[in-house]
Amino acid sequence: MYNSGGVFLKILNKIKPKNFLEIGVFTGVNAMNICENLYALYKNDFKFVGLDLFEDYQTKDELEIVPSSIRNLQQKFSNPLKHLYYNIIKKEKLNSINSVHNFLKKYKRNIQLIKGNTNKTLKELNVFDFDMVYVDGGHSFETVYFESNYLLDHTKKKCFILFDDYFHTEATGVKEAIDKTVRERNLDIEFYGNRFASIVR
Repeated sequence: MYNSGGVFLKILNKIKPKNFLEIGVFTGVNAMNICENLYALYKNDFKFVGLDLFEDYQTKDELEIVPSSIRNLQQKFSNPLKHLYYNIIKKEKLNSINSVHNFLKKYKRNIQLIKGNTNKTLKELNVFDFDMVYVDGGHSFETVYFESNYLLDHTKKKCFILFDDYFHTEATGVKEAIDKTVRERNLDIEFYGNRFASIVR
């Protein structure tokens, strides 16, 4: 059975980034795995920055192939206690910035979460500082094409840029955007399993 999480962690432990940027944090589960691995390598001497729309998914963003749980007005949990806690008591979505902050509170000294669209938030960051960028946010052609080109233009050459869902059959905009970027810049692509791709420069 293919284990995409294991493939991702293998890549992470090969690159060993001290400064990590994740585009598309969702509920923070992957961010937690990243922080745990970086803490094991560097203790508190690492930085994680996460960019996301968080709970502000809008119907106009349909082309982004956003997970269906964001589209639902109320989260559905098989565990009734989780339903009671998040939907009735806290009235908080798991992908809200407050919920993700709380989920990652163990690493609060190391993390920064930024809410907004990457066509704005990326430009407000000094992306040159990052050793690795994981792109798993909006899945439309326009979004991935902008992000891939902006990152190639503004990160250091040795920064490792990894894209999720290159082979996703629904989110074809990811593959189209990366292929166009690579073609226009005369670069190459490396593939990892049947899910991830990176642009070689």
